[in-house]
Amino acid sequence: MNNNWHCELCNHQRKNLREGSICNLTKRKPDFNRTCSKKLFSTKFKNRLREVNVVYQHTIKDKWWNYSYTILFGLLGVGLFGLSAYSLSYVSEMHSSLAPSNAHALKLYLIPFIIFGVALKVLSQAIGMYNMYILKTREAKLKKDRIDAVLELYHITYDLEIDLHPNYRSPQDAKVNLEVHNLR
Repeated sequence: MNNNWHCELCNHQRKNLREGSICNLTKRKPDFNRTCSKKLFSTKFKNRLREVNVVYQHTIKDKWWNYSYTILFGLLGVGLFGLSAYSLSYVSEMHSSLAPSNAHALKLYLIPFIIFGVALKVLSQAIGMYNMYILKTREAKLKKDRIDAVLELYHITYDLEIDLHPNYRSPQDAKVNLEVHNLR
């Protein structure tokens, strides 16, 4: 476990670009072995705990919407690919029945390729949305697991009730009831 994970929750942490995370009491980088005897978990700790858990709950709540979006746009993209293939075969049949020098027949070949381009865009949108959701979920879970691992070392537990607003935009929009136990 990285010592900086402890410091991210401690009110004694100070950051600067040159040295990184520094303890404001010792004026050095964290060098404790397993736990820090000088830690001060209070305001910063509670705010971070709220924020991380709200973001994690939001990603879990968003799961159904993201999966349905991915499936809907994926099916639409596949359907457009099929339409592109069908229109290409239709245009090639029509072109063979017309005079080979007909300029309008050559312009008709653009239609299947335009449909193909739209299908690629729709399918890439579906895949991109799914990838973004997976990355956000992994990041939120990682942050939550890090905090929980640090709190476990200090035998700190918490109870959390989160009420996400339907128009959730940021962690500050959520109503959070946090009770921390064994905080010394």
